[in-house]
Amino acid sequence: MPRSGGAPHRVRSGWPVWTVLVGAVAAVAFWVVHDALIDDSYITLSYARNLAFHGHWGLIGGEVSNSATAPLNVLVLAAFTAVLRQPVVALGVVFVLANIALALLLRAAARSSGLPGWTGPLGALLVAGNPLVLSTVGLEMTLASALLGLLLLASVRGGPVLFGVAAGLLALTRLDLAVFVLVVLIGRPGLWRGWWRWLLTAAAIALPWFTFSWFYFGSAVPDTLVIKQLQRSWGDWDFSNGLGLYHEVFPTAVVVSLIPPLLGLVCLPVLCALRAFRRVVRLWPWALLGLGGVAHYYLYTLLGVPPYHWYYAPSLIGLSLLLAGVLGAVRREVSLLLGCGLLVAQAWFAAAHGMPWREAAIATNWASAADYARIGTEVGRQLGAGTVSSPGEIGTIAYFCDCAVVDGFSDRGYLPDQLRQRLAAASPPVRALLELNYRNFTPEPPRPITYTLRREPGAGAWTIASTWAGESHLVLEPRER
Repeated sequence: MPRSGGAPHRVRSGWPVWTVLVGAVAAVAFWVVHDALIDDSYITLSYARNLAFHGHWGLIGGEVSNSATAPLNVLVLAAFTAVLRQPVVALGVVFVLANIALALLLRAAARSSGLPGWTGPLGALLVAGNPLVLSTVGLEMTLASALLGLLLLASVRGGPVLFGVAAGLLALTRLDLAVFVLVVLIGRPGLWRGWWRWLLTAAAIALPWFTFSWFYFGSAVPDTLVIKQLQRSWGDWDFSNGLGLYHEVFPTAVVVSLIPPLLGLVCLPVLCALRAFRRVVRLWPWALLGLGGVAHYYLYTLLGVPPYHWYYAPSLIGLSLLLAGVLGAVRREVSLLLGCGLLVAQAWFAAAHGMPWREAAIATNWASAADYARIGTEVGRQLGAGTVSSPGEIGTIAYFCDCAVVDGFSDRGYLPDQLRQRLAAASPPVRALLELNYRNFTPEPPRPITYTLRREPGAGAWTIASTWAGESHLVLEPRER
């Protein structure tokens, strides 16, 4: 039984079949969800479209903004959009390729760990079919899952340069994903022998963007760090207990989403205990991904942010990949039976939710993407060269309006007030870091608003509805001068 970090098994057959299978499943999964992208996904698509077509970094034309939480995701989507000319099609291609990459990386990690090659495709399919993860398509979680696969491979093989590549790319995707990097560093002390190699590699990948952002945008990190923390909780619900809220509204989706990571969580203390006795060494890198998922959950609990469903995705992905490693290590009959059972449950839910989906399995938007697309198109016709204030959800309306829809995500003129509120509530160390981060920020006044788009209860000319919020309607009216 080879130790982790040993020479990989050289098996030449099987992977093309698995690659085609995972790619086909991912393509079907994207078709299922492509009409049900959440509002924040269209924020990302607007950034990618503006960058691809106009070389402009912003949610709307004419306004530079820094609310794209995942710069690498925007850059990748923009590159494919520039070639394919359709942002949603580009997203589908990236989704399929990222899932194939995850399967191949997990397969390589499995073979190097002495596990069967099918462990990789199984892990990729458990992630790709998870209802909560599917409800984040368009955000950075698909890309993040592939990069976590790369981090796992680096952990298994102990390569400092590969580890540095994974760390740098994860930092560019979401800074909070550095929690996984830190956990792997703690759990794989051998990586410290080549610390300068991975540190220089990670710095070469990530520092150019953060340096550019610090000088050009006046903030090295996205403004969502301030915007989201100001929102705090939703009444009695915050990140720590938010899954309970989602279970009340979307019970089946939450149960199907949580079964694989909860099984991984059950396995985690057993692996940690066995590791103390120098057993199951080959599974330790996989356990570190699970520990990273637990640490990420704890970090977000400390931050006290609202329970947006995509915030839970990294923990679910890390623990699901741990489960895949465990299934690869137990008896083949048992592991395949359980793995297939989990995949069947996910496929059953996807089909039962409708084909294709009209609304994400778990979503907190006030309207479906189709509602917002219709309204955004009509607002664009009426607005002309005017500026309209967002009703509170901006992504889909701004994407289909292709006009000046403004709020704190698209217009940095609102940032100074938000920043002052955040600084007033921050502890001295956090305040110092925020002041350093925004040292080069030059405030400008908000864009003048000519129209207001607001949400009101009940039906109306532009009626919207969702499982989460029920029925309401939007009203467009001129702003009084």
